[in-house]
Amino acid sequence: MTGALETISINAAGIFLPWQHVRISISAEEAVRTAVVTGHVPPGMSPPWPDDKVTLTASGTLLLTGYVRDLRPDQGPDDWQATITLVSRTVDAVETSILHKTGRVENKDIKGIGEAFDNLGIGIEAQGSFETIAKHQIEPGESLYSTLEPLARAEAAIIHDTAEGKLFIAKKPGGTHSGGLAAGVNIVSASAEFSGQGKFNPTIIRGQQSRGTTPQALRPESKANDPSVGRNRPKIVVLDGEATASHMKNAAEWEARAAAGLAVNATIVVVGWRDAGGKTWTPNWQVYVRHPRIYLDQMMVIKSVELSQDTAGDGEGTRATLTLTDPRALGGSSSGSKSGKGWSAPEPKADYQAQ
Repeated sequence: MTGALETISINAAGIFLPWQHVRISISAEEAVRTAVVTGHVPPGMSPPWPDDKVTLTASGTLLLTGYVRDLRPDQGPDDWQATITLVSRTVDAVETSILHKTGRVENKDIKGIGEAFDNLGIGIEAQGSFETIAKHQIEPGESLYSTLEPLARAEAAIIHDTAEGKLFIAKKPGGTHSGGLAAGVNIVSASAEFSGQGKFNPTIIRGQQSRGTTPQALRPESKANDPSVGRNRPKIVVLDGEATASHMKNAAEWEARAAAGLAVNATIVVVGWRDAGGKTWTPNWQVYVRHPRIYLDQMMVIKSVELSQDTAGDGEGTRATLTLTDPRALGGSSSGSKSGKGWSAPEPKADYQAQ
């Protein structure tokens, strides 16, 4: 099976880069998407250089806004080519330090905190409502992403980038893909992995509030169980930031669901980059998957996508490799599973008390 070729346009510093092979990697659990482009730069043409601005589109759909990261020209015995790596604008939210007069903001939610510390103008988008935090103090040298990520976990949220190169904070999957995936229809290959590594029962969150002297202010604790573990296997996690009741409960439930999402995954290769409705396969979107050989018959959520296209004669054409897990692992609801037992995910309800 071969998918329809996408029309790839890579504009780097005003140069429309010729290419032979493109691979784009996007994840719901990472703040920076990347692309690797291999092709021939014509003689006499200056290539894009590191830190040049770049956009990448596929048949008119924007997939990456950012910068050239690496340039690797390579002269072999019979051929000359260049490999160019591209990164999202959000790379600066991950790698650079916040510059702020006080390093402190008060009475803002996670989006407001991000905007207050976004001295580079990267941009913050959010889906859902978030708790107002009394105060937040950054650590010297801390990046925008590293100060927001613990706050996101306390809100049972994830942070990833957008095609426009902004940070996006989400509490649940963004939508559902059309058409679904099925063995013998549009799946090229499928595999699954089930592991007990990283799963705990119970997950215990401990922290401290900045104000008050009561036991619940000084020694709060929240606990979430994962009955699928089947034995006592405790894990204590210290909460970064303000240990409010909702943050403690959210963090305990999130840790249990996220562990399940890491332990149980499917990897599916499909033809083409788009679903039945023409939307490119997108992390943090759901899709129904039916494949009896990996015991899977339920709604899944896409954790990451690798889009590849090769125009060489012996290449595989246009393919998408999807890594998927149960929607509850990324904040979604029950999948209504008809799958095998190994695909079950916890739906923990955490309690909150003083130690």
